[in-house]
Amino acid sequence: MWLYYCLLSTVIWGFVAIAIKKCSNNEPKRIAILGMLIYHLSMILISLIIKPQIIANLSVIDMIKMLPGILIQSIGFYCSISAIKYGKVAITSSIQRAQVIVTFLLGILILRERFTILQLIISGVLVTLSIMLSRDKKNDEEKINKKSKQKAIMYSWGVVLFYGVSDFINKIYITEFQSPLYVMFNYAVIIIIGIFVYCLISKNWNYIDIRKINNKRYFILQALLDIASSIFNRFALLDGNVSIVSIISTSSIIVTILASRLILKERISWKKYIVVFGIFICVLLLSLITNRKAYIKEYINENHRNGNKQ
Repeated sequence: MWLYYCLLSTVIWGFVAIAIKKCSNNEPKRIAILGMLIYHLSMILISLIIKPQIIANLSVIDMIKMLPGILIQSIGFYCSISAIKYGKVAITSSIQRAQVIVTFLLGILILRERFTILQLIISGVLVTLSIMLSRDKKNDEEKINKKSKQKAIMYSWGVVLFYGVSDFINKIYITEFQSPLYVMFNYAVIIIIGIFVYCLISKNWNYIDIRKINNKRYFILQALLDIASSIFNRFALLDGNVSIVSIISTSSIIVTILASRLILKERISWKKYIVVFGIFICVLLLSLITNRKAYIKEYINENHRNGNKQ
């Protein structure tokens, strides 16, 4: 059953960027703030349903520890919304896949994780392909405003940096607290408090007023898709192998690319489609190698613990 949940999560997540693009005539900050508020309120509700006692374990010290990761993740989310607003979903979403490189390199430099030459080669190819995709080409089938495209590329690389760092920090938090649900719950509580404090200081409560959203149906749709994808992903992780789930999840980019062409009518050159496919293959290979190493490490540690008990 977990496989169906995983596939559902992957397909649904592929359409999130499309729904955001449909309501991108709104201010990115407004979409980001209200989007984070709705998402994290939903996550708190879901967490309390799954594990009500989690609220008794909340700690101000833990929240302070997680604050850097929360701030970085929030900046990354804003960059993601802005990239979609100003550029083509097919291109910006593909560039953002390079965020795995940042997480991978931080693991090597800070946690001293072991790596293989193959991982470095694939990482280099992934960065090169992402740069190629971000370059202007005169023979693109559809011309878009040059200034907007430059903004989209800039924000896409912002996603790569901030989400890459955020994923790395989140990994540290989960390792320290031994509970992804606890980390997620703390993230949600702090972000919601932060949003209300920001609105109070700026005296601008319009940011959390859904009536100020122009395309409400698409905004609500993207919020529902985002929440549904997260829920199905967590159900998949309950029984499924995290390595397989994360690998399958990488294929959401295929859904996004196809939807951007069929629904948004975005057109890019066939050369860029080939580059996008290359990015997908690189991310998939990196996921396979990284998760295989993690599984082997976990297997060795488990056998070592069992040996000590005997």
